[in-house]
Amino acid sequence: MKFATGAALFCAGVGALLVASAPAVLLDTALDRASAGRFRLALAEGTLWNGQGRFASADSNGSPSAITRLGWRLDPSALLGARLRWRLEIDGSAPATLEIGLGGVALQRLSVQLPPAAALAVVPHALARAGWRGMLDLRVPALACGWGGRCEGTLQVEWRAGGVDILPGQALGDHRIVAAIATPATTLEITALRGLALAVNGKVELASGRRPRVDLDIGGDAALLGRLRGMLDELGAVQHGARLRIRS
Repeated sequence: MKFATGAALFCAGVGALLVASAPAVLLDTALDRASAGRFRLALAEGTLWNGQGRFASADSNGSPSAITRLGWRLDPSALLGARLRWRLEIDGSAPATLEIGLGGVALQRLSVQLPPAAALAVVPHALARAGWRGMLDLRVPALACGWGGRCEGTLQVEWRAGGVDILPGQALGDHRIVAAIATPATTLEITALRGLALAVNGKVELASGRRPRVDLDIGGDAALLGRLRGMLDELGAVQHGARLRIRS
């Protein structure tokens, strides 16, 4: 019995040592596979516990383009509660926390800036490839996901100095999106903070197993709305004077 206990402790110690010394480049490999090559962790240094790198998105040729600096450091105090907790530092913003426990994964106080193209890389719709410009301010006050895939929390995005390639030189204004993530449905509230060539207001409800429920009012430049209407036909976009309305 003593031999078996000693052997188990020795194996656990060796395993912990191997994980602790695992290089940070493994995060790049995992991110590359999980995102189907859309995102990478470039210039990764350190280990899985403590390290740094540059979060990057891949262009159409597969070449990574750096988005933001990312650093992570393990908080040893969480180990006493059978949890792994990292302190995340993103481009000098206030630290966020990532925690992994028996119940799932939790993210708190995340704040990061992303170009629209990077954020929309995972959206399988022609509208996401329209060449959107500007900057997205992404904030996650709190988000928790269980191992079964159910998530609860809030996500806030502000799109500043928006633009689109099909209307070069025109400013689209600023918008805010607040996502209330829950089971069985996630609700997106969209508000035009400063509508110029584009002003979108309304709500979208997303739920697994059924079509999105959409209630949107879209105003702005006539040429842009004409292009968007073709992309939004499947959602039932209808022209009402100088505006598009979607009710589905």
